[in-house]
Amino acid sequence: MKRSILIDVESDMCSVALLEDGRLIEFHIEYKENNRLTGNIYKGKVENVLQGLESAFVNIGLGRNGFLYVGETLDDRADLQRVVPRSLNVKTGDYMMVQVTKEAVGQKGARLTSNISIPGRYVVFLPNIDFVGISNKITDPDRREKLTGLLKKHKPTGGGLIARTASIDAKKKDILAEINRMQALYEKIAAGYAQHDGVCLLHSEGNLVHRAVRDMLNNDVEHIICNDLVAVRELKELLKNMNSDFRHRVEYFESAYDIWDVFGIGDEVDKLLNRRVPLPSGGSLVIDHTEALTAIDVNSGSSGGADHEETVYFANMEAAKEIARQLRLRNIGGIIVVDFIDMLNEAHKIDVVEMLRNEVIRDRIKTRVQDMTALGLVEITRKKVGKELSSKLLTPCEHCNGSGYMPNGAYAARKLKTAIKRLFAEHDFANAIVSLHAGMSDGILTGGFFSSMCANEWKNKRIYLIPDTRRKPLEFIVTGNNDLSLDLPASARLLY
Repeated sequence: MKRSILIDVESDMCSVALLEDGRLIEFHIEYKENNRLTGNIYKGKVENVLQGLESAFVNIGLGRNGFLYVGETLDDRADLQRVVPRSLNVKTGDYMMVQVTKEAVGQKGARLTSNISIPGRYVVFLPNIDFVGISNKITDPDRREKLTGLLKKHKPTGGGLIARTASIDAKKKDILAEINRMQALYEKIAAGYAQHDGVCLLHSEGNLVHRAVRDMLNNDVEHIICNDLVAVRELKELLKNMNSDFRHRVEYFESAYDIWDVFGIGDEVDKLLNRRVPLPSGGSLVIDHTEALTAIDVNSGSSGGADHEETVYFANMEAAKEIARQLRLRNIGGIIVVDFIDMLNEAHKIDVVEMLRNEVIRDRIKTRVQDMTALGLVEITRKKVGKELSSKLLTPCEHCNGSGYMPNGAYAARKLKTAIKRLFAEHDFANAIVSLHAGMSDGILTGGFFSSMCANEWKNKRIYLIPDTRRKPLEFIVTGNNDLSLDLPASARLLY
């Protein structure tokens, strides 16, 4: 199993893709003006206490107040079991240190906790909870015992540590060095809390690139490929500070073609925006989102055979593997209900659930799979970390009152950039003429998505946008020529 991490740095967005034997298994995207909140630590002010609901609304300096539930506050416990105090021990006007555990969704503010945790590559640092734990993915008894002894010896007074999966083959000196760094980081956070008079951000987990390096790296990763020289240098320096040999695997992607084009990322991401996912045997998954849960329906499609039960069993086993992959790729969290194709054989039902459980073990996000019900339904719970991919790439359609979605301007521009780069890489054209949807044309012109490219790589090129009412929102046609006296329609706009 060979893995590669692809990092695409653009002027307005950044994306990280994890490939396994050339197949996309994880994808994350982040806009520079709208970074992730999960993991951020704030000095917050209690605005309202609802003792009847055992909760409080806390101002952390965002558009909406965060929500703090009594079960997310400290209770002087010596383990991580949920011991709920009788009442929330805060009052309106109090300041407290809180951390975001879930992103704001719709009209709901961010979910908060006062149980601060700071993740590193090898350990999670718990400054206020006296606890030592080992990742469930570390199954070797000897390694678990050694790590437990190491963490107990070096955990902070009154605090705790949890060994992450990456610590399974880490050197003792590297784990201890990280613990010391995290101790110093928390002391800095605590000092910031004491120094600031009002609501403020005390700590952010960093950008997507740094989080990906921290969470994705393991011995199976052979290459870390990035298309931005500054990011490459920062990555090498970061890995050097972590005493990691992975710094020698960081490569700069330099090509006339786009990195999404070369590795087929763009086409794969397009598929993740469809509700229907085809399966190799001819069946399919249909993924639908509601406010309460995500429903996944397994269809047999045109697949068939002499033995109906065996055919259905094979289709469900195939679907179970793909469902686990789709949950990771789309970052679907919360409650997921899967409607498998009906089976009569009880052993087959058990096999399908076990297949699903074995596949979700590879997910870095905590995921639980329940037994299959008599109706063939399987309930999955997956911790919500960040926003779902579709919410980052799609925007409500203005023509159907929000009941439908269309690609947002940044994603549409990212797709167009790939096509233009391919055109100029394969032909020595001076001009590129793009026929595209009118709304997409307006968004690209006002968004400034290509200003850097036009000022540098494309400074000797001319790119014209021609609105066309026949085009769909993400549909465009790119052509090129060297004619200096172009006969273009009056609606044509020069990109730069």
